[in-house]
Amino acid sequence: MLRAANDTVERQNEYVRKLNEQGFDYGLVVGEAFVRGMRDIGYKHTGTALDEDIDNAIEAGAENVHVVFGYGKDNGSESKPQMIAVIDDGHGMSPGMMRAAVLWGGGHRTDGNRELFGRYGFGLPSSSVSQGRRFEVYSRLTGGDWHMVAIDLDDIKSGNFYKENGRLAAPPATPAKLPRWVEKEIEQHYGKAGLTHGTVVLLSKLDNLTWKTTKTLNRELSEHFGVTYRKWLRRVNIYVNGIKVEPVDPLFLDPTARFHEENDLRAVPLPDTDIEVKDKESGKALGLVKVRYSYLPPGFQNVDGRVGGSRNARFNVMKENNGLLILRAGRQIDVVSAKCPWVTFVNYDRNWKVEIDFDPNLDEEFSITTSKQQVVLSDRMWTLLEQAGVHRAIDNLRKRYTDELAVAKEKQEQPEENEPRTSEEVMADSEKYKTKKAEPSPEQKQDREKEFKRKVKERAEKTGKSEEEAERDVEAEVTSMPYKLSFENIPGGSFYRVEGIASQVHLIINQAHPFFTSLYAGPDSTPRSRAGLELLLFVLAECELDASLERQLFYESERREWSQRFNTVLKLLEKKDPTADEASARAERAEVEENAAAVA
Repeated sequence: MLRAANDTVERQNEYVRKLNEQGFDYGLVVGEAFVRGMRDIGYKHTGTALDEDIDNAIEAGAENVHVVFGYGKDNGSESKPQMIAVIDDGHGMSPGMMRAAVLWGGGHRTDGNRELFGRYGFGLPSSSVSQGRRFEVYSRLTGGDWHMVAIDLDDIKSGNFYKENGRLAAPPATPAKLPRWVEKEIEQHYGKAGLTHGTVVLLSKLDNLTWKTTKTLNRELSEHFGVTYRKWLRRVNIYVNGIKVEPVDPLFLDPTARFHEENDLRAVPLPDTDIEVKDKESGKALGLVKVRYSYLPPGFQNVDGRVGGSRNARFNVMKENNGLLILRAGRQIDVVSAKCPWVTFVNYDRNWKVEIDFDPNLDEEFSITTSKQQVVLSDRMWTLLEQAGVHRAIDNLRKRYTDELAVAKEKQEQPEENEPRTSEEVMADSEKYKTKKAEPSPEQKQDREKEFKRKVKERAEKTGKSEEEAERDVEAEVTSMPYKLSFENIPGGSFYRVEGIASQVHLIINQAHPFFTSLYAGPDSTPRSRAGLELLLFVLAECELDASLERQLFYESERREWSQRFNTVLKLLEKKDPTADEASARAERAEVEENAAAVA
C-alpha cells in the first residue's frame, strides 16, 4: 500500500516537473489533455459532427455545401474514405480569423449573438477532432488567395504546438494550394474558375467514423442532413458526394419531402400550437415556440400499408425520431424521449410525432449542450407546453393509435366472407359434447323469431333483395353457422352482447370498449389468445340464451356492471403493467431482424 502511494506521488512529481520545464503558466486548460477530452465531447455520430461545418457554412451565407470523400493512392476500390472535406461557397475568412476559428471558443459569434446556430465557438475544432487526428481549414475572401491552417493531434502530442510558456498555440494561417483531389471536386461542382470565395474543412487521419464505407456514408449522411436541415434546404443546397440532399420530414407532412408517397397512407396533421414565452418578471416577450403534430396510421411504415410485413423506407426515419423533436431556429437538435415527464416512449409511439421549434433567444429554457447534441427542457418550459395542450394532444394521439391498431389487426385477420372463424367452428364441434340441451320457452322462441325477422328485413334493405330472398339467405346462414361473431362500435356500451337469431348464437364484441383495444386485440394479443377469448364469450353468451327469462335479465344487468368495472381495471392495468412496452420491444426486435439485410 505504501509503495503504491509512493509510486503515485512520484508520478505526480514527474508530471509537475514536465509542466515546469515547458514553462507552463497554469492557465485553466492543460493543452494536450484538453484536446484529448474534446475528442470525446459526445457527438452522436459522424453526421452530427459534420453538422457543425454545415452550420458554419450557412452562417457564412453559403448557397451550396458539398460533403465529399477523399482516397489515398493505395485505395483502388474507393470503398472506404480516408479523408472527408466539407466545401462551401460562403464569404470565407481572413487569415487572422482562420487562426481564431480553429481555437476552442475562437468564433466571432461567441458574444451573445443568437441569430442562427453558433454560440460558443467550439463547433469546428470539436467536431473535427472527434472524427480524425488531423484537420485543415482552407479559406479565401473575394479577391484574396487561399490560406490554410492545420491542427494535427500527433504533432500536439510530440510537443510541436507548444509555446515557451507551455501553452498550446494554433499556428498562423499561411498561403496554400488546395489538395489536388479537392480542386477536382470544386471544378466538378463550380466549374474551371473554382471558388472565388469560400471555405474547405478537410478531415484526415480518420479513426472514429461511425460509418466506414462510402456506400453507408452516402446513405446515412443524406438521410441525416435531410432530417436535420429539412427547413433550410429551400435556402441552401447540401450535397453528399455530388448527390443533392432532399428534405426528410419526420412528421411526413411535407409533400415535397422524401418518403411522402411510400404507400397509399398519409400523415394526418393536427392544428399547430404557437406559444409566446415571456420574461417572468417584466412580462416582455422573449421568443416563440412553434409546435407541430402529425398522426401516422397503422401500416404507415409497411410496404403495402397493412399492419406487419415488410417495412418501407419510412420505417428508419420513424424509429430514429421516436420522441419529441426539438428544433432551434428550424434546425433539428435532439429527439427527447428519456427525459419527457409525460411519456415513457415505446416503439408503438413511432406513429405520432410532435415537433417543437424554438427561437434561439429561448436557449436558457432548453439548455443546449456545447456540442448541440442534447437539450434539457426547463421545468417552466414543460409547464408552458402542458398548459398549451401538448400533453393532452400526446395522450389523444397515443390512444388513437392504440385503438386504430387494434381494429386494423382484427380486420386483417378476419376470414374471407362465408369462411368460419376458428372459435365458431370449435363451438359448433362442441355441440355433440353437450350433456344438457335447454329447450327454449315459448317466450324465448318468440324473441328469437323476432330477431330472425329483424335480420331478414335488415338484409333486404342492405342488399336490395326481396324479403323472400333475404329470408332464404339468413336461414341458410343460421343453419350453416350456429355460432357467429361480429363487431360493433358503441362508446359507453357493454364489452360484448348476445343475440339469439332463431337457433343461432350471435356474439357481438364492442370495439369501443377497452376490452377490445387493450386485451382482445391489444399489443400482446395473438390469434390464439383472441380465439380463446371468443370461446369464453361464446360460452357465456350461450348460457345467457339458454337461461330462463328471469336469469336473462340478470345477465343483461350484470353485463353492464361487468363492463363498467372492466373499463376501470383495464385503464389501471395500462398504467401499471409493462406488457405493452414488452410487446413493443418484441415487435421492434422482429422488425430489426426483418430489416437487417436492408440496412446493412
